[in-house]
Amino acid sequence: MAMYDLFMKPFEEKGLKGLRKKLIPKARGSVLEIGPGTGLNLPYYDPEKISSLVLMDRELNRRVLEKKLQGYPALNPDLREENVTALPYPEASFDTVIFTLVFCTVADATKGFKEIKRVLKKDGKIIFIEHIRPETEPLGKTFDILTPLWKRLAKGCHLNRKTEEHLQSLGFQLELEPKLMQSIFVGGTGNLKKTAP
Repeated sequence: MAMYDLFMKPFEEKGLKGLRKKLIPKARGSVLEIGPGTGLNLPYYDPEKISSLVLMDRELNRRVLEKKLQGYPALNPDLREENVTALPYPEASFDTVIFTLVFCTVADATKGFKEIKRVLKKDGKIIFIEHIRPETEPLGKTFDILTPLWKRLAKGCHLNRKTEEHLQSLGFQLELEPKLMQSIFVGGTGNLKKTAP
């Protein structure tokens, strides 16, 4: 985990930290964060807007999170080890679902996004930051070529997913921030599209 933070530090300084600072405070009500990792989002939560917080990961690093949470006692989250493709929550359980740099490694991203859609309240919000296939060439094609090898080296991480398009295809209406670092990173918020009566 320390190596991950060290690896990510240049990306955080070049824009991800600013994106977290802008997006995470928008969380409200009952909140589910999927894949909290080393807790990089924790400093940006507004405890006064949150009624409950669940930090959930397939492989939760409880020791690292509990140590970091000592600095944010007002958050008092429930730490859970679960898989996003089979969330153990009833429909419409959460006002906000957050995921940052998570879905590159989810084997069945469609199933995961459908689970988020299921547990999100009708007027709820998703908040996300993900790395995606760059829009510019030849960088995009380079990411396509590197992905099979990178998946083996980095626990199934895909370099070339089109996450915002995927979310839109599943019924999310997105409000995107400007993409970062040659469109490698995308972030924003989203709501479930209103269906006609």
